[in-house]
This record gives sequence, C-alpha cells and structure tokens, in this order.
Amino acid sequence: MLNFRHAILDDLELFFKWANDPFVRDNSYNSTIIEFKDHEKWFKAKLNDESCLILVFENENNLEVGQIRIQKENNQQALIGISIDSMHRGKSYSKEMLNIGTDYFLRSNPNFVINAFIKEKNLNSKYAFEKSGFIFQKMLSYENFNSFHYTKKNENR
Repeated sequence: MLNFRHAILDDLELFFKWANDPFVRDNSYNSTIIEFKDHEKWFKAKLNDESCLILVFENENNLEVGQIRIQKENNQQALIGISIDSMHRGKSYSKEMLNIGTDYFLRSNPNFVINAFIKEKNLNSKYAFEKSGFIFQKMLSYENFNSFHYTKKNENR
C-alpha cells in the first residue's frame, strides 16, 4: 500500500535524480539532460505554483518510489506526468500511484479532464494508464512524437 505527500523543497535533489534517470529522459518529450541550476529554478517555481500538484509516493517502508505531477492548463484541462524510481520499477506501483493521485486531484477539481500524452514506444506507461482508468482518445503528434492521448475525468461527469 502506498502513501503520498505533497512535494517539498527538501525533495529537490530526489526529483533531480529522478528527472535525469536515463529511462525517464528517454521517455520524456525533452530528452536533454537537465542542469541542476535549471532544475532548481523549475522545481521552486512549481512548488509555488497553485495550479500544479506534485505528489511523492512512499511504500510501506517509507521509501520514496515515485512522483506524479498534475498541472492545470486552464479551467478544465490538466496534464499529468509520472515517474518511478529505478529501484522500484516493475512492482506495479504506477497503477496505484495513478489511481490515488488522480482521485485526489479530481476530488477537489471535479470538472477537470486529466490528459496524458505517452510516446508510442513507451508501452509500459500506456498499459499503466489504461489499468488506472484512463481512456484512449486517439493517436496524435505531440511535441513532434507519435503519441497516445489518454484522458481521465470524474466518473460523475
């Protein structure tokens, strides 16, 4: 069973490690290695951005296993991103993280649609989003990559 908490400034180096993991960079839309000073500026800005929710997930041993970020893009649309620590991949955490994180977000933002864009080659993420209730919309070009577009919204909508 996973627990979550809001990200804090003390998570700066953890997020930097996660962001520059080769697997994460390869599956990101911008695969360039991130410089620490750029990451620090970005991370501090996101922590202070009321339209951005960043959750850190911990397992039963209180080890950080990954993160989810949900960024509101306007009054009805949000964009989700997820990453799993390299030591915790393959343990089915992504489905649980996506379920918990999106349910938490949608409880306080019931009229939002959460969008997920996944590179065509990233089948593990595709399956995780499907298993957590995201609905396939279409294939499209997103950030110049063939991508799956999935959405999730409040079931009462």
